[in-house]
Amino acid sequence: MNNIFRTTKCFGVNGQGKCKGAFPKGFLSWIQNQGWWAEKRIYLCGGMVDDRGGQTVDIRPEVNPTYIEDARKTSLSNESFDWVMIDPPYTKDLAKELYGTEKFYGGINAFTKEAERVCKKGGYILTLSYEIPKRIKNCDFIAVCGIYTVPFTGYMRCFTVSRKI
Repeated sequence: MNNIFRTTKCFGVNGQGKCKGAFPKGFLSWIQNQGWWAEKRIYLCGGMVDDRGGQTVDIRPEVNPTYIEDARKTSLSNESFDWVMIDPPYTKDLAKELYGTEKFYGGINAFTKEAERVCKKGGYILTLSYEIPKRIKNCDFIAVCGIYTVPFTGYMRCFTVSRKI
């Protein structure tokens, strides 16, 4: 546990305006610059993420995901991705208010089992939520970071990076 990278990181608000709940401006670039990146990427609860090389899973067909299904239990093959990002609605109220998906709401730990299943050994599992996830089976924590955006500094999120062993 002594080798876990820990920090807080401030980003600007994503000005795209086309998707509520978008990643902060520069967030994915920062992840890539940290070296927590891989070639074959999947976003569980992907929304309208802008990553030309990545694929998405989302329950909402209107956001045009690669796979329209519940990200807690997908049809994806075992160990088929090098990098899995989990970014679900952070609360049941936000799931209702932002997306109308409250009946599918699950906290961050509802998705980590699926992420572990679809991630290859040596791959990364990343989470972004108000919750700190439990340690993911067959994984080691690499980083735990507080992520916030200006001007919404009261809403810090927990960002974790784990590596499947």
